[in-house]
Amino acid sequence: GWVWGLATFALIPPLALFTLSFAERWDEIRHDLELFFTLGNRKRLKARLLAEGERLAAEVERLAEEYRPKLDASVAR
Repeated sequence: GWVWGLATFALIPPLALFTLSFAERWDEIRHDLELFFTLGNRKRLKARLLAEGERLAAEVERLAEEYRPKLDASVAR
């Protein structure tokens, strides 16, 4: 009857909001899990990032040594 229809109509918006909230939260959890399993634990990630940083710093130093004489020569002119 109309009472059930009115009750159903009144419950649809809160149920829709709850479902939307649950779906968004589940997406966040799924993303966090994927990230964890992709990157591994923090200790391993930190070690990997530190090694990459050291490699990049060495490359910058190498490039600086290579181009420093050229820059000094162009400044001296």
